[in-house]
Amino acid sequence: MPAEFGATPWGRTWTRVVETTTASLPNPLLPKARSIARNHGATLNTEVGAVTAKVVVSGAESTVRIELPAWSEETKTDAERLIAKSLAANPGLAPGDLPDSLEAEFSAAGITFAVPLADQIATCDCRTRKRPCVHILATLYALSMRVDERPRLAVELRMDSATVAEEPDPDWIPLSELDPATFYG
Repeated sequence: MPAEFGATPWGRTWTRVVETTTASLPNPLLPKARSIARNHGATLNTEVGAVTAKVVVSGAESTVRIELPAWSEETKTDAERLIAKSLAANPGLAPGDLPDSLEAEFSAAGITFAVPLADQIATCDCRTRKRPCVHILATLYALSMRVDERPRLAVELRMDSATVAEEPDPDWIPLSELDPATFYG
């Protein structure tokens, strides 16, 4: 059975941010956070440098914002070079996909795209004083799932998305372009 969170190397890196092995005790909030993400309790919006989410737990909604530091110009240049090389070597990838081997090349070059908890600026409007709260953890798990589905998001969060411009999916047709009268016959 494939992993629920971190099914790809791209998502696995984000999952490791949440499930750090350096903690001396297990975090009791992790099972609840996984359950929230698994049951689509966290609705994400992503943009360059930030992830926002509405997280619903027991009918109560909390708003989470996680700010991620941008890559330096040098790191961005190195990442662009590696991406271009990898995409040239792997033609025919689905839109939003990046080869798993590119994640290994990023690691070898010292480029990290998943941001450690200590380097994130995470805010939540819940009353819990403990940070990261279950809402922030659920947002990170949901982000891991989203990155598994679309690895290119891991890179877009850290640099201007125009640099990894995505070609449109040739198999996708907007519904507005279909004629219902002629579609079936």
